[in-house]
Amino acid sequence: MHRLLRVLAWVILAPAIVSTARASEEALQLRINYLAYPVDWNGKSIVIAGRFQAPLNVTGKIPAVVILHDTAGVKDNGTYYATSLNRAGIATFEIDQWGGRGLPGGASSRPKHPGDNLSDVGGAYRLLIARPEIDAARIGLLGFSMGGIETMLMMTRSSSDAILGSGNYFKAALAFYPICWLYNHVPGAEFAELVDAKIRILIGSEDDYDDGPGACEDLLRQLAPSDSRHVSLKVLPGATHIFDSLEGSYEFADSASHRRKGGTVHVRASPAAREEARDDLVRFFTAAFVER
Repeated sequence: MHRLLRVLAWVILAPAIVSTARASEEALQLRINYLAYPVDWNGKSIVIAGRFQAPLNVTGKIPAVVILHDTAGVKDNGTYYATSLNRAGIATFEIDQWGGRGLPGGASSRPKHPGDNLSDVGGAYRLLIARPEIDAARIGLLGFSMGGIETMLMMTRSSSDAILGSGNYFKAALAFYPICWLYNHVPGAEFAELVDAKIRILIGSEDDYDDGPGACEDLLRQLAPSDSRHVSLKVLPGATHIFDSLEGSYEFADSASHRRKGGTVHVRASPAAREEARDDLVRFFTAAFVER
């Protein structure tokens, strides 16, 4: 009887072992480094750190994307998208804007002006272009909510020239659910005279932080033709703010929401929207990095 049970146990476990072995063979091989660089902030030097991931199954110089978290701080959704980009042969560098400042994250950590922490982006850019495996001509930018705001600001000529140096700019940028109403309404959030690069916005049709996608649609309609040709918008049906949450569904109060009137923001995790967004961003950056 004991021998029979052992045989049955092996029959049950064998498929699982084979499946695990196959998964291991297909596992993404990455070089992972935790890197840091200094930036000036409020008259003092602080250190910004981040997680650098580069695929090992590619040869030659590869493109890279800098990833900017939302107000809450670094979360699993950044890693989710980073890994997808890595599979496509693109390195990623997700930075932590709160740790070096000793901030806990959340609304209390948000900078006074939208562009106050853009020096973090400049430091990440300079770190990447100095790495021998990275193609300095193919570096992109990706941000979530607050990071999405920073992402779009960095694609203006004024911010790009001031932070990266005259004539330098990111090859492509994608903003997840940025707060579009801010632009050209709030001092320090001017969005015009854009660099010559592709910019994409992903937002949910039920995103109530900005009272729906209308603010982003209005922003694009109001852009000068020379700027609007650079920007595309994708509205994900039924998706809310932070639709790609891996922490489940929740709600939170934010005084800056609802076009600075304040109120409750609803988050409903949507695996389907998250996967659609993932596929969209991989296509976007892959296509942008092919263009010269």
